[in-house]
Amino acid sequence: MIAILFATGQNPAFHGLDDSLPTPLLPLGDRPFLQHVIEFLARAGVRRFEFILSHLPEKIEACLGDGARWGCAFHYHLVPSVGDAFRQARTIAAGTKDDVLLASGSSLPAFELADLTPGAMLCSEGLWTGWGFFGAGAPLPASLESGTPAGSLPDGLNAVAVERCLSIETGEELLRSQRECLDGSFPGLMTGGRQAEPGIWISRNVVLHPSATLQAPVFIGENCRIGKGAQIGPSAVVGANCIVDAHSSVVNSMVAPGTYVGEALELESVIVDRNRLVNVRIGASFLVSETFLLGNLTMRAPGRPLERWRDRLLALLLLLFLWPVLLVSWLFLSFVKGEKLTTREALALPADTDPTNWRSVRLLLIAGAGRPGRAGQFFREFLPGLLSVLTGNVFLVGVRPRSRREVEAMPPDWQSVYLTTKAGLITEADTMFGPDATQDEIYTGEAFYSATESAWHDLRLAGLWFWKLLAGAGKNTSGIAGDFENL
Repeated sequence: MIAILFATGQNPAFHGLDDSLPTPLLPLGDRPFLQHVIEFLARAGVRRFEFILSHLPEKIEACLGDGARWGCAFHYHLVPSVGDAFRQARTIAAGTKDDVLLASGSSLPAFELADLTPGAMLCSEGLWTGWGFFGAGAPLPASLESGTPAGSLPDGLNAVAVERCLSIETGEELLRSQRECLDGSFPGLMTGGRQAEPGIWISRNVVLHPSATLQAPVFIGENCRIGKGAQIGPSAVVGANCIVDAHSSVVNSMVAPGTYVGEALELESVIVDRNRLVNVRIGASFLVSETFLLGNLTMRAPGRPLERWRDRLLALLLLLFLWPVLLVSWLFLSFVKGEKLTTREALALPADTDPTNWRSVRLLLIAGAGRPGRAGQFFREFLPGLLSVLTGNVFLVGVRPRSRREVEAMPPDWQSVYLTTKAGLITEADTMFGPDATQDEIYTGEAFYSATESAWHDLRLAGLWFWKLLAGAGKNTSGIAGDFENL
């Protein structure tokens, strides 16, 4: 027997929760839902799996591998759209002499494989679950979608009712399936961790404050920290590597791995994945920009604490020395040129590859007409920007600060380089090619900086930038005197 398993597409019911993670990989207890399906079928004796994938197939393949750890053989088939999935399934079934079990990566009915007869279509609450059994050589229907009413199945197929069926087709069904997984009402599921009390599962390396309360059924993943006075449960799942801060409550909810839940939050009937919150009762999704409420713990730490404190100290010393220059230039540009001290948005770097986790900061500058040479850049951007370095929003040396929209518009290869480094007032491109560098020169400079970044390189780059500022020897400039005239 072979299993043809559909693991395609995004589900609109999750309101973007599966933008960066395929729906079948959403967690149920301590592991992806799709893994429960595979383990269920492997215990029933299925050894060959044919996966039909569409959305983010590389993540499913990376998660499952070749199937050797279950003693099975996995093969993957990519289709351009969900509508092509059944056509691919018919092609696979036509090329085998074995019985075929159709299976869904988003549902798991409770049944005994030995009890199925050819043409059996498993239905729950009057709807087809996406599971069916076909004898060797029997053709599959031309097209059929899970959720089809039992009375609308094609001729020759028999609706077989099942008493229980786990499903992640909607947020509400995902939370219900979490409850059934934890309380043991669905037979045969595997759950990691140890059962501290009936219905309370705690994985390794969990820090639980003595005043925190757990109400079964509850699952807490590994490396989690539960704060003072927090309430977890009933019917709550907290994924691995999460923090639930003091006096927060998680009831009938799921917290995805790598999520920070801030202090005194009341989460009920919601799914939280880092800074995204899906309220299953009203069917709405929200992105929370305040990281002290909901945040991401899996991003590369954006702090670079030693470098940040080093640059803060240098910015403070420069401000103590240059504050009269900053004051005079601001007064001159404000009252003579009519320019204003303002702020602009910049993406905080380094940043996650997932745009939903990006965070913006504000940078000080004096708004003027363009960037007229190095002197204009120095007075309009560098001097006010020292205050932004002092607050930790930017570094002294790095790549050019850009807004979220500018980063989204970058070519993918440039964006991947940009997100891994840090933003600064002094850049490689400005130093080597001047403030009027072309896009190609900027890309070259930023790619080179990301590969050679170090404290010594930052110091050398800053020294060269200041020397060119004072000497007026930058590319496409006519000397420092000309720059001052352009102010």
